[in-house]
Amino acid sequence: MGHILMPSFAFRTALSEDSGIRSGFALTEADMLKHLPAQSPLRNGLTEDVAMRVAAPDYEDAVGDILFALGTTAAPGMPTLGIRFMKLLPDWRSQFSLDALMTLEAVANHYLQLRVRGEREQAAIFAELSERTAGKPGAMDALLDAMAHHLAYCPFFTRDVRVADQLVLDALFESEQLPADSARWFDQRFVNYLASQPEQLKDIHWRQFEGLTAEWFQRNGYQVELGPGRNDGSIDVRLWQPDAAPGAPPAVIVQCKRQQRKVERVVVKALYADMLAEGAGAGLVVTTSDISPGAASDIAARAYPITGVNRAQVHQWIEAMRQPDAGVVADALAPASACEAAHE
Repeated sequence: MGHILMPSFAFRTALSEDSGIRSGFALTEADMLKHLPAQSPLRNGLTEDVAMRVAAPDYEDAVGDILFALGTTAAPGMPTLGIRFMKLLPDWRSQFSLDALMTLEAVANHYLQLRVRGEREQAAIFAELSERTAGKPGAMDALLDAMAHHLAYCPFFTRDVRVADQLVLDALFESEQLPADSARWFDQRFVNYLASQPEQLKDIHWRQFEGLTAEWFQRNGYQVELGPGRNDGSIDVRLWQPDAAPGAPPAVIVQCKRQQRKVERVVVKALYADMLAEGAGAGLVVTTSDISPGAASDIAARAYPITGVNRAQVHQWIEAMRQPDAGVVADALAPASACEAAHE
């Protein structure tokens, strides 16, 4: 593809936009630089006001590295379409010669370019891809998947995303606002981000931490009621079993503590009092720290039906909920539908 020659400020803008559109985040230049690896060959030039000559693969890799740091993708860098295909079809060597594979990749890239431009010729090229994969088990499905992801993430394919669909990354740390979607308490892009940047958990906004906790239990089948956040009587989340009758007392009441110090015994005692008042069967303290020895001693000595979830366990929740490729663009391009429309 050659090289790209632009001033550094133009590269900063381009990288912020290309990474933001593909991750679903409205990235500032500061966000972009924060998540670009220190070893990136672009970093030194981007931090100065100079003219930059950047190899196209280096630019692609920079976008891929930022997407990985944001949790959007499962691996750093920007694989070629052929490499994506080979990973999805492990036995490709038994079905394609290297020359045939390289030709398939070239035709697939040509198809994607035509598709982006909306040209009518794309249907004929797609038919050629079907012919080249005919009689090769799993090859077309793998190719469709590889093409969808390459189209979604490669910066040399133009993508359009409504600004309203993009998240401000700082909202994870500064905003009390949770998703407008009533079926979700915490945005998947934030889940992916925290899976990639686990050290950031301790710094997220306390309300986002409550949303994260509610999201975990909702995904695990509980009926969930998230409190208002303020003036909630110290009960952050109420949980019921899926088959609980309307009006039944909660099975579990949850106190969320996004803090660095350990949770003290006064929190445990207050939670137990709330359990008695609500008629709840159990209590749960979820924290970005841990339960203090004194609080743990009180739970054991008084046989409180209270359990603690510490930072390490919350990280396990996040990893279990992680869904790389679930950004705005990837969601809009389900692996098969990206190409099937042109074949109709």
